[in-house]
Amino acid sequence: MSASAALTPSRMRASMFRRSLREHPGPAVAAIAGLLAAGWLIHYASYGDQHTLSILAGTWVLGWLVLPLMLGAGRGRVRPSHLRLEPIGSLPAAAGLLLASAIGIGPLVSLVALAALPVHAARYGARGVLVAGFGALLLWLIGLIGSAFALESIGHAGGPAGAILTGVFTGTVMGVFGSVWAVAPWITFLLAGTPGHIVRWLPWFPGSWPLSAVAGPSGRGFGMIIGLVAIVLVLGAAYLTLVRRTLASGSSRRPGRSLSPRAGVWGPGPVWAVAGRELRAWGRHPLRLQYLAFAVVYGTLLAGLPLLAGADLLVPWAGVLTALWAAGMSAGLVGLDGTALWMPFGTPGGERAEVRGRALAWLLLVTPIAVLLTVAGMLVAPQVDPLPALAVLPAVLGAGGTVPVWVSLLRVRPVPDVRHPTSADNPTDMISVLVAVGGGVLAAAAPVACLIWGPSALAPVAGVVSGALLWFAGRWLADDRLAGRGAEVLAAAGQRTRPPETAIPLTWDAEWYRRNKATAWALILLMVGWVPVVPQGLMVLVFDISGGWIVASHLTGGARTGVAVAMVALGGALLLTGLVLWGRRPYPLSPGSSPEARTRS
Repeated sequence: MSASAALTPSRMRASMFRRSLREHPGPAVAAIAGLLAAGWLIHYASYGDQHTLSILAGTWVLGWLVLPLMLGAGRGRVRPSHLRLEPIGSLPAAAGLLLASAIGIGPLVSLVALAALPVHAARYGARGVLVAGFGALLLWLIGLIGSAFALESIGHAGGPAGAILTGVFTGTVMGVFGSVWAVAPWITFLLAGTPGHIVRWLPWFPGSWPLSAVAGPSGRGFGMIIGLVAIVLVLGAAYLTLVRRTLASGSSRRPGRSLSPRAGVWGPGPVWAVAGRELRAWGRHPLRLQYLAFAVVYGTLLAGLPLLAGADLLVPWAGVLTALWAAGMSAGLVGLDGTALWMPFGTPGGERAEVRGRALAWLLLVTPIAVLLTVAGMLVAPQVDPLPALAVLPAVLGAGGTVPVWVSLLRVRPVPDVRHPTSADNPTDMISVLVAVGGGVLAAAAPVACLIWGPSALAPVAGVVSGALLWFAGRWLADDRLAGRGAEVLAAAGQRTRPPETAIPLTWDAEWYRRNKATAWALILLMVGWVPVVPQGLMVLVFDISGGWIVASHLTGGARTGVAVAMVALGGALLLTGLVLWGRRPYPLSPGSSPEARTRS
């Protein structure tokens, strides 16, 4: 088999990567943030504790395995199914796919970050640098192969049970990361060194093996390096088996019944018919089950983990946080329907029933869970006043019912095969999540204002009224979107790949900016919005920074705090507006994807 055939995936991936750099600012921003974190890790390696560095390096690799599953990173990669028509064998295909997986921001930044291990081992001489460098390369290969295997396999074989386990796993990891501030006593080893009771368990942690192989006895170090090699070989063999199965069967997805909405649900009470269909979909659709499990676990951990630091203030908020994240994870469900979305258009008033039925199903599903978690939090922390959580909960539930439906119709992200979706086919992006969660935060503003400035007795009423207003607002926006631009929504949902995004010129192009004003303003707001948030707001509130150009630093007392908070609010409004404008930039449809073209064909 020629080497050129094995390099085909790399050429495909390089082409997609170059296009993504031109069409979206996200990769460049992620590269800068990742390189800053990697630079700090290398700096810490020059003076820090060996065991702490091992934990940080292993955690970095673990994050490499988990985050792509959550962020839908499978869209920009080359899959084994893309090579079915190529004259290439399983082994060259697997090697080529792994080489293609190495082309991207994540692998390159991770390689730089893991260079911290040989930097730390320099104190042991040239042999230490070589051993630690080889161990760091093996850790990098574990992250590379493990991430590729996880993206391709998770969700294929587990069905509903596998989807729930994936949601629980990702929710647990993100919940722990999100509550690091609350478990600070457990991470003081960043400054004082790793506690002894943790050091005793490090030999079972592969992230510690490269440095342990340098600092420990030669025989034991050789065994640890062999262990890392064995892990790489096992992951490589598992990935090769997956690629061989995909090339032989034509798809890595297991055959099964369609998970798209079915026709024939219309009858008396169309809203309740749609709600029943949606509830059945929530009970058997792998991605929906994964999203729901993630929201429950993540919200519960965000509220409960602070108990480890003796903080119980957030415990009654478990239901509110779960409802918020359930809304965010529901912001892309229309992309899972495919062309089955045509059903509402064939029934008088079907568009309105579709919107109301989806919102009602979400409310019937999430409300009992949120109420149960809220009551459980009240029982676990009876000394905490439950009024704030009880007042905010109806506001968040009201917004969570309809706002995600509107966002899902506004930003349709199709999946390659709606009949057999997997974790890698994530139809929800971060912008949709932020807008959907922002609806709940906006609804909570009224009851929170009553709680802070009074009268607090009106907070529950304000929560109910605010939730109802957001419910009707989101419903009106979704009705208008589906009824007024239903053909566009249907065309986008029926595509097998994401529509091409507007390419951003790297040099000044007046004609481009004239034709893409919304995109240009979105970029401006996303860049300018951070100025009032960070230096004008958070730097004053958190670090008490003063400076000639920082407005709040020229004031004192409550005025200083009020101006800083106002700056954060202003910056948040600018960023949110930029996100909405970025989401509404035009997506040119591919030839033949419009409803008219499909009708002619």
